[in-house]
Amino acid sequence: MERFIQFNDETVNSALWMELSDLAAALAQNGEVKVEFGPLSYWQKDPAVLYVSHFWHHRTKMEETAGMKTDIYLRAIGTANWTNEETVQFFTSKYKDSFSRQLLAAAEDIRLETLCTELRPGTAEAFKQRKKMLRRFHQEQLNVNKSKGFFLDAVFNALFVLWQADAPFEWSDIYPPVDSARPFIDRTARSLFDARSTADVVRIVRDIADVLEELDLRKMVNTYSHLPDYRVQEEENAVDPGRRQDPLANNDEQEEGENEQFDEQFSTWHRESEETRGTFMQFDLDQGTKTPMMGNTAREGEEGDAALASVQGQSKKTSREQYNRLLAERRDAEMAADETRYGKENIGAVAIDEKARDATEEEKEAYRLFKNETEPAVQTLKRIIEKSIEKKRNSPQDNLLTGRLGRKLTRYFTDENPRLFYKKQAASTEIDAAFYLLIDSSASMYDKMDDVKKSAVLFHETLASLRVAHEIKGFWEDTASLSKEVKPNHFLTVVPFDTSSQSGSGYSIMQLRPEEDNRDGFAIRKAVEALERRSEQRKFLLVFSDGEPSAADYEKNGVLDTHEAVLLARKKGLTVFNLFIGDEALNEARQETMKTIYGHGAIMVPDVGDLPHVLTPMLKKLLFDSI
Repeated sequence: MERFIQFNDETVNSALWMELSDLAAALAQNGEVKVEFGPLSYWQKDPAVLYVSHFWHHRTKMEETAGMKTDIYLRAIGTANWTNEETVQFFTSKYKDSFSRQLLAAAEDIRLETLCTELRPGTAEAFKQRKKMLRRFHQEQLNVNKSKGFFLDAVFNALFVLWQADAPFEWSDIYPPVDSARPFIDRTARSLFDARSTADVVRIVRDIADVLEELDLRKMVNTYSHLPDYRVQEEENAVDPGRRQDPLANNDEQEEGENEQFDEQFSTWHRESEETRGTFMQFDLDQGTKTPMMGNTAREGEEGDAALASVQGQSKKTSREQYNRLLAERRDAEMAADETRYGKENIGAVAIDEKARDATEEEKEAYRLFKNETEPAVQTLKRIIEKSIEKKRNSPQDNLLTGRLGRKLTRYFTDENPRLFYKKQAASTEIDAAFYLLIDSSASMYDKMDDVKKSAVLFHETLASLRVAHEIKGFWEDTASLSKEVKPNHFLTVVPFDTSSQSGSGYSIMQLRPEEDNRDGFAIRKAVEALERRSEQRKFLLVFSDGEPSAADYEKNGVLDTHEAVLLARKKGLTVFNLFIGDEALNEARQETMKTIYGHGAIMVPDVGDLPHVLTPMLKKLLFDSI
């Protein structure tokens, strides 16, 4: 569905985002790294997240790609490997102001650029584009900040232009106090080109920051770079992860010097003391008591033995308790593994299988109309496939150019092109294949569902006439009962494998209707599970959809998750195709996204009315391959 009005709806180039994700994982040598877009670029270590800046958006394609990729290079190669976190953490504990922190982040990036290009010379061109864009931006900001009186911001811009200059840099007048300190600032800043470590960069930034602090300038207003907090905890000061860390509502601890102390000695209870009523913990400390308990043995418990058992230290836990603990540990491990069974982006997704109800007379009549419309194509396709099967059955099995070597070898000497080989009789000429059709039943299909049903009828009637096993399901995510922990995903089976070849088994196709969201990666993984249980030699998965995956917390990551699901299916030997239908198929960006997800299996159908005409030759080819 087209959006006629877009306010602040920033769309993400999913294909580029997937490329950046793969690039970050490869360079960081960490498959768990996530790529996110944010106002500023920085590296988060735990959990591993690499933020790419929005600064590069709304530029030419070449500039946008170069800017985002250099963010990846700087963080995955540079920051992750060559930035000393302890040095940065020590600096940030002393310097809290925005100017110092931003200047350190910018200066460290300048040092890392050189290291990245030395390690990977192929990144030099992208960094050249980056320098050009940032130099132009900070030169403009320098003039703006001087006119507005943001002198500390102007110093930051001037230093950045100095470090990124490709020609001799000349300082301009900023503010008299700043101009008087300019020789020292310039000399100190230029030493950055000789910096070999994060500690060297910190010393340079510290010297500049100390001088500017004495000038009593207005605090920095704008934000150009971000320095994350590297909190390095000493081992002795490490916080127990199981200990509560947020502040309590009440603090009843007494101040030092207010503690009440009692010097009176309290005697320990023993049998000669006055009887203590209601006391549970009772220890015989002053006088021993003769008991039948032995040091290394256990006896049957008696009333009042709770304290004695803990003192003895040799009481035995029951085997039942140990067994329950082992079961609990194993169950926890299985649950943790099961959470990511369908991909990290689908944690909490729950499959709800729905069976089609009995078809009404109206649905049966609508089905017959679609069947009559598609009958010519079904019969033609059926005839072609049957002829191919018959031809294969009756094709000659000897006098072939390839195959097994026969006994009649005299033709090798008498014929110019001797046919000396034969083929062993094929075991079967039937179609040994299973087809699975997934239909996107999201809300955006409201204006396409009738044509999709018509194509599903064509699909079903063709395969049923050839007695080929197949299943058709509609899928969608229920947003009404959605929660952070549970994401209900419905699967409506309108044609099951068991009855796919029976007469009248397709009436339920008419029950498909547009619902809510679509979590494609999860649906494909469930389909792969179903096809894995089939015994057929060839297995095909077809997906009808009209756009990118869209569900709760899934809009962007869903593209990568669906791509991973498709790769998983192909690794298991399945053939996967996607028929992308609707006017939006003409959108170049969406085409690229679908091609990125499905690769050679992405088929564009700009007009939904053409879907049956696209599906027919596709089925013909797949059936031919299965004979």
